[in-house]
Amino acid sequence: MAQELSQERRSELAHANQLQVEIMKGLQSGEPVERLLLKALECIALKDNDTVSYPEAKKTLLAVYGDALGETIPLEIELEEYEERLRRLKKAYEEGAETAPRDTQERVKNAIMSHENRIAFLKQKLGKE
Repeated sequence: MAQELSQERRSELAHANQLQVEIMKGLQSGEPVERLLLKALECIALKDNDTVSYPEAKKTLLAVYGDALGETIPLEIELEEYEERLRRLKKAYEEGAETAPRDTQERVKNAIMSHENRIAFLKQKLGKE
C-alpha cells in the first residue's frame, strides 16, 4: 500500500527540485561555487529527509571558509543572513514596543545590538567599512 506524502513533504521535495534547477542555472551563469555547494547540500538533505546535515554543513562552511580562512563568499553569505535577521528583529522590536513585556523587549534589543556588532565585524573583514 503506497503511503501518501504529507503536504509538508511534497513542499520539501518541490523545493529540492527547484534547487536543482537553480544549481544548473548557477553553473551556467558563473554563480560562486560556495553558493552552489550550499544549494546542492540543501537539495540532498531535502531529498533524503535529513534535517541535520545541511545546517551542520552550512555552519561549518561559514566557520571554516569564512571566519577562519576569510574567504569572501562565505563572509558575504553570513552578512546577508545577519542583515535579514536584523531587519526582522527591528520589526519585532517596533511591533512589541507597546505590547511586549519589558524583559522581552530588552532581549530583543540585546539581539539587535549583537547583530549590529557582527554585521560591522563582517563588513570590516570584507573591507566594506
